[in-house]
Amino acid sequence: MAVEITAEMIIHDVVKNHPQTVKVFQGHGLPCTACQVGARESVAGGARTHRLALEPLLADLNLVANGQEAEGIKPARKAPVGKGIQLNVLGGVPGGEGAKIRHIVAVMSGKGGVGKSLVTGLLATSLARQGLKVGVLDGDITGPSIAKEFGVHDRPTKGEAGIDPAHTQGGIKIISMNMFLPNATDPVTWRGPMVSSAIKQFYSDVDWGKLDYLLVDLPPGTSDAPMTVMQSLPLDGVVIVSSPQMLATEIVVKCIKMVQSMKGKVLGVVENMAYLTMPDGSRNEIFGPSNGADLVVMTGAPLLAQLPIDPEIAMLCDAGKLEEYNSAEFDTLAENFITAFKLAGQRV
Repeated sequence: MAVEITAEMIIHDVVKNHPQTVKVFQGHGLPCTACQVGARESVAGGARTHRLALEPLLADLNLVANGQEAEGIKPARKAPVGKGIQLNVLGGVPGGEGAKIRHIVAVMSGKGGVGKSLVTGLLATSLARQGLKVGVLDGDITGPSIAKEFGVHDRPTKGEAGIDPAHTQGGIKIISMNMFLPNATDPVTWRGPMVSSAIKQFYSDVDWGKLDYLLVDLPPGTSDAPMTVMQSLPLDGVVIVSSPQMLATEIVVKCIKMVQSMKGKVLGVVENMAYLTMPDGSRNEIFGPSNGADLVVMTGAPLLAQLPIDPEIAMLCDAGKLEEYNSAEFDTLAENFITAFKLAGQRV
């Protein structure tokens, strides 16, 4: 009885039932079979994400699944771990010859509510103040907050070279799911594969132009979205965000181990909400003593900053004016990030 592979079938299931189809997927330029994330997409979804013609792909899949040979299909190759399959970014491959995006850094944490978006925004602001060209990709598709804290409300437009990102008052380029929604409070009720596809499109379909740094703000956890970034984007490194509370620290450790297992590079650790400065100048460690030193030992990366609980940050984020924030701790974060980048052997 003949096998029929259809567009709606999940890539993972196709490969599981017909292992020989791996060479077809990868021969057509669809590496999803090796990345565990994209493998949960449908055949049609994978083809759409990688801009492939669906009908020829299906034709070759059915030929091979039924014991025949498909012309021009090369042997399957295992996708690399860590740097991942480079996507077709508009304007050149990051880090390569003629690159327009020099460095890509992800901001991650296994725990929600520790301030990843805040740290991403502060890093972007600090780099922009140094005269560098910066972009922020908000990878938290279902809970985006980057556009809000920068006060960006414009809907992205389609240019000749792709989607044009919005610009903050300080010139930072931003793309975030909230910018595409009719109302900022509308929920994005998507499953993992769709979230992963959106992150890929924010990277490959956006005309980022020339950037010194593209910062990727990721949602909490160690599943689809972080895995997509770790395996699909050519990251230079990861900044880990935590808080002193032991519960948060234990979960952040999961994120650190994930990065290490995927051969990623931890550039540094930021401990947010480390203390509250009292009227007399003393520090009140509301969430307990710092665990920053333990994270430094575990990652082998420096502690970039211990950020305090600062009501001014909350007010500026709510008002969309994060770029107006100034503090000694903020300056420390900026300086240490650049230093850590140099120590990691990267050209700033």
